[in-house]
Amino acid sequence: MIFSRRVPWLMLAVLLATLVLAGCGPAETIPTPTPTKTLTPTPLPATATPTATSSPLPPTATATPVPSDTPVPTATPTPTLPLATDTPVSPPTSTAVAALPTTAPTATPQPAAPTNTPAPALDFVITELRVLGLNENNGGIESGGLRNIYVTVLDAAGNPIDGARLVNTAPYPGQAVTGDKGPGKAEFLMDQEEFRIKVESVGGQPVSSETSRTMSLISPVPSDVAGKLGDACPTVDNCPLPPYKHFSYVIVFRRTY
Repeated sequence: MIFSRRVPWLMLAVLLATLVLAGCGPAETIPTPTPTKTLTPTPLPATATPTATSSPLPPTATATPVPSDTPVPTATPTPTLPLATDTPVSPPTSTAVAALPTTAPTATPQPAAPTNTPAPALDFVITELRVLGLNENNGGIESGGLRNIYVTVLDAAGNPIDGARLVNTAPYPGQAVTGDKGPGKAEFLMDQEEFRIKVESVGGQPVSSETSRTMSLISPVPSDVAGKLGDACPTVDNCPLPPYKHFSYVIVFRRTY
């Protein structure tokens, strides 16, 4: 290092020597160059050469510089969950459960056991009762008219019943049995005044029966003969008794069950 710094001075000495030798030639007036400012070299301080016996100082820990162009990795942000909002969340719909009874259940009422249909008040009722008119019987107008009560007894379905005993409950008793004059039929001869007929028994078994109103041989009820005897009895209010008083009746009894 010292040698290298002294080279400029050596070159300067050689240059001066050359100039001197050149001055020994023909006499010429050579202007003496004005010396320029001489640079005084600044001696470098001597560098201490470490000896083998010197103990190396412990290395001083220095921070390793981080290159400025190398991006420093930043911590990856951890995703955060969105904060709960104030939007109300509907609770899950629960399956409707029948409300429990607050009181002890009562026993289920059982339907009443079917009872037998009560029997009608009467076994037989009258479904027809009428006076025979002028063209059915000439009684009441001409002599020789019939004076009979024609009785028919039927079951609930309308079929004739034989063996039914019929009685007259008026003061002049009499009786007849169906089947004697045809299926379910019987007759009474009105040889006395007033008849009220009912069914007394069927096949020897007593039965209950409706009793007819009074049927008269010579004095019928005007409503029974009005309009049935021609001009002799046109209306209930205009029904004089005819000269001959023989009337006949039809009556039908029917079982109620």
